[in-house]
Amino acid sequence: MSPRKTPDQPELGKQAAKSRRTQDAILNAVIDLINEGGFAAASSTQIARKAGVSWGAVQHHFGNKEEILEAVLERSHAAFAQRLGDERYTRGKLETRVDRFVEAAWGHYQGNEYPAAMEILLATRARRGEGQGGIQFDHQAHLQLWRSVFHEVTLSDARMQEAIYTVHLMLTGILIQSLLEPAEFEVPRYLKRLKRVVLGMLQE
Repeated sequence: MSPRKTPDQPELGKQAAKSRRTQDAILNAVIDLINEGGFAAASSTQIARKAGVSWGAVQHHFGNKEEILEAVLERSHAAFAQRLGDERYTRGKLETRVDRFVEAAWGHYQGNEYPAAMEILLATRARRGEGQGGIQFDHQAHLQLWRSVFHEVTLSDARMQEAIYTVHLMLTGILIQSLLEPAEFEVPRYLKRLKRVVLGMLQE
């Protein structure tokens, strides 16, 4: 027999949903502010104002600003990982999966979350370099994601990381160039070349 619901349970569900909506509003505010005006634009005051809540409410949900920024990075990775969780990215020939992966990655790089995440990593790099901790890039999470998609590839972690860096570097460059020369730069041509490069690296 299933347990009976208490009168409080529906309210708890509503409260959880409300809390999630508030968290999403805060993260969306941070992402929009950074994309519109750079990292400096995402001040505590502006985050609260754009999200439509008090700074106290922001702290209630995330603690401090650094935790909000970490949540943006986690959300960016989670969005990409969720997309690649579809079985069409993990089944089929290796060449087909490389093609789909690069296209999915390119779509992610063009979205709102990736540029904001990169701004955060760049803006906090000095603290990491000085050994003060701070926002970190989760290399292990990306490696695990690649292993799940390209599960038959037996490259060492170091060699797989080279492939990850290659995709990141080329897509970042393609993104920048497409913004600088939106009419002249042939994005499909370079995506096609990137797919060939990645396939070759995974088959070494």
